[in-house]
Amino acid sequence: MKEGTFGCSRYLFFFIFFFLFGILTMSTAMSATEILNPVKDNTIYEGQRGGGNPDNFEDNSCGAGTNIFAGNTNDGFARRALLKFDISASIPVGSTIDRVVLTAQVNRERDGDGRTMTMHTLDRDWGEGTVDCDSNAGGGQGDTANPGDATWLNSKFQQIGWNTPGGDFAAASASTMVANGQSEVATWDSNVAGNESLVGNVQAWLDTPASNNGWIMLGNESVLKTARRFYSREGVTPPLLTVDFTPPASTSACCFVSGDCSILTPTECTTQGGTTDASDSCSPNPCPQPVGACCNTDESCSDSIARDICEADGGTFEGSGVACTTAQANCGLEPFVDALPIPPALTPSGTRPDGVEQYTITVQTATQQLHSQLPPTSDLWTYNGAYPSFTIEARVGEPIEVTYINSLPLTHPFQVDECAHGPNAFSNSARISTHLHGGHVPARFDGQPEYTILPGETDIYEYPNDQLPATMWYHDHALGITRLNVYAGMAGFYLLRDDFEDSLGLPDGEYEIPIAIQDRKFNPDGSLSYPTSFVNGFYGDKTLANGKVWPFLNVKKGKYRLRFLNGSQAREYTLRLENLADDSQVIPFNLIGTDLGLISAPNPLSTIHMTPAERLDVIVDFTGFAAGTEIILRNDDLQAPRLFNVMKFIVTDETGFTAAIPTTLRSVTAIPEGEATTTRWFSLEQVSETCAGNEWVVRTLDGPLGTPTGDELWDDLSDFPQLGKTEIWEFENPSSMMHPMHIHLVAFQVLSRSVLDTATPLLLQPHEINSWKDVVRVGPGERVRVIARFEDYPGRFPYHCHILDHEDHEMMRQFQTVNDPANCDNDGFCEAGEDAWNCSNDCAQVGGAFCGNGLCEIGDGEDCLTCAVDC
Repeated sequence: MKEGTFGCSRYLFFFIFFFLFGILTMSTAMSATEILNPVKDNTIYEGQRGGGNPDNFEDNSCGAGTNIFAGNTNDGFARRALLKFDISASIPVGSTIDRVVLTAQVNRERDGDGRTMTMHTLDRDWGEGTVDCDSNAGGGQGDTANPGDATWLNSKFQQIGWNTPGGDFAAASASTMVANGQSEVATWDSNVAGNESLVGNVQAWLDTPASNNGWIMLGNESVLKTARRFYSREGVTPPLLTVDFTPPASTSACCFVSGDCSILTPTECTTQGGTTDASDSCSPNPCPQPVGACCNTDESCSDSIARDICEADGGTFEGSGVACTTAQANCGLEPFVDALPIPPALTPSGTRPDGVEQYTITVQTATQQLHSQLPPTSDLWTYNGAYPSFTIEARVGEPIEVTYINSLPLTHPFQVDECAHGPNAFSNSARISTHLHGGHVPARFDGQPEYTILPGETDIYEYPNDQLPATMWYHDHALGITRLNVYAGMAGFYLLRDDFEDSLGLPDGEYEIPIAIQDRKFNPDGSLSYPTSFVNGFYGDKTLANGKVWPFLNVKKGKYRLRFLNGSQAREYTLRLENLADDSQVIPFNLIGTDLGLISAPNPLSTIHMTPAERLDVIVDFTGFAAGTEIILRNDDLQAPRLFNVMKFIVTDETGFTAAIPTTLRSVTAIPEGEATTTRWFSLEQVSETCAGNEWVVRTLDGPLGTPTGDELWDDLSDFPQLGKTEIWEFENPSSMMHPMHIHLVAFQVLSRSVLDTATPLLLQPHEINSWKDVVRVGPGERVRVIARFEDYPGRFPYHCHILDHEDHEMMRQFQTVNDPANCDNDGFCEAGEDAWNCSNDCAQVGGAFCGNGLCEIGDGEDCLTCAVDC
């Protein structure tokens, strides 16, 4: 019995041993799963826009956009999506990859059929970058790449090219049919026949992380309109890579003091200073997050923020236990530490015998501290030594005279790119030509870009002020260097008033504040930083209001009239007011006026949008806020680098302007379309150019979506509006960039906005409806129609994009206003009120020259004897 019992016990022992061993073995070999988000993604864009237009998309990128694209567009060019996942950061070394499933959420398609999408491993590293092209046709056209971004021709723009345009990649690792729904989930699964190579891709990347360049997604590139748009890693539903793997024995999550997580063996975890966690996955991260200071995207600092929360909001975690008040936290410039400067009114320097007030403006260098934590900026070029300049206060019907004196040094503070038209024509870079933006003035005093004043020279301008009251501004307009002179500080307000506006009882005095919003970038020594050569649009990393970085303004409990100007080179602003104590509260802007005067009635808006050179006149009521309430003027526009803050209002316990705002302001009567005798069509495009590679132009078309006439440069004069007539101008924008179009001399009204290719109507902005404008935003893929009356002054006037880099190279043209031929007296002389274009008998002796723009010019046949209006 004993021996038999022992024998049974022995068998039972071995059974239990092998059972437990089997369980242990199974536990160590049990598969784990990790779900990974991309660490970078991008889209590269082939070729040029269809129809022969020269918008070159091959240098475009969209690494920070919310979408990626693959397939063929309706223009016949390919889009390819790039994706990379960091395998080795989440899956322990030595693991065996068992299954790989890649998913991507479709959010747009146009052709209505299922299409095959293939994934290929990339042979070269590539850049993601910060280009956010969402505003450009939903991202489908991309936007100009920054150095290091992936493009169709370069794995890293201006640094490393692809061997083959469109990317260097291997044969397809996987393919899937993407259905025709706009909410379909595309799935590439290694368990599906033909997709097994996905496992090998991921295994290789785990075993040799340096070989991981990610995948490129290709769609059907042989058929039009087959492109699919997917959410990117910045989008609502990012691509996901689900990896089933068998980890090496005894691995688990290992937590580090930094809050990072890795799958390691216990020995590896201890050796590397971590602590083993019970979880067998780092998705989601099970590790406790350190708490400390967070540098926010606006360079402000927040205390006691967990690292994961800080980084999820785009901030930079400064370290566990670090406080904002210690020297350890360095977030850049502290916002809201400097008071908002209020530009004082310019004092007259004299009075002419006829009673006209005279002003003197000296253009000179200046040193000014633009933030208390910055060294003084010593390279400013200013009007009368102030940035922004003194405000000129004028009244309707009362002309003024301004003497401009150029006291600048010969050397410009910024490098002058000689690819521009102006620097090639004029050797002296310290040229100035002041333009009263919004002014209805003779051509002689319009700030004609070639009619410049050199250092040591003086000129006298007369502004008639014969127009409606408005928020205007004066800034430099010298050909080819406007962007440099304005960026250096040459800008100031010009406020025109009349008795009727005074009678409305709007906030005035200390309760009326002009605010110029501009973006700038600084060098460590406090000097201004600007690109040495042309860029598609300059975007600074600091917002200035009236020449201070992120200032504050103490306001009384009451209403304030704020005259906003977007004085930036290229940046748009979407402004709103946020109560720090209650960020859900909507604080309205009561819009009362636009570029060129009051609107018919106040219009409460939760947000206002401004393109470069636009002005918005608003009233903000601080009456109901407790003393100490802090209200931030935010910018919600997503253009990188993102600038979230503009300035701060701090409510005091004093009572301010409390009178009611009138329910009606100044009546604005629409110009009937039927009044127009002429329609002109213009296309806003980028073309090739020998010196800089490309340039922006305004091309004249022979009709809507018509054929270019060949007129596109500054010297090409083909538009001759007759004085006393009304015209409609249509701007077509087939490019991938927004263009704010400015027409000199006239006040226009916006008639309509539509999709360029389909004519689908688009809504106008509230400030574009029934208002007087001189700048209009023409978005990518849009057509915008405006109507204007051409009155009073014969001569040449510019029209141009107010992105100053575009204006300088070479997105500016001229039109020539002419008199009705009925005004010719046929006495053989070009006299005041006549012009050579219409009065052929009078001006035959000058061969059809164009008299009347105030300039004796070389090369167009004018002379001071014949062109009396000019000279």
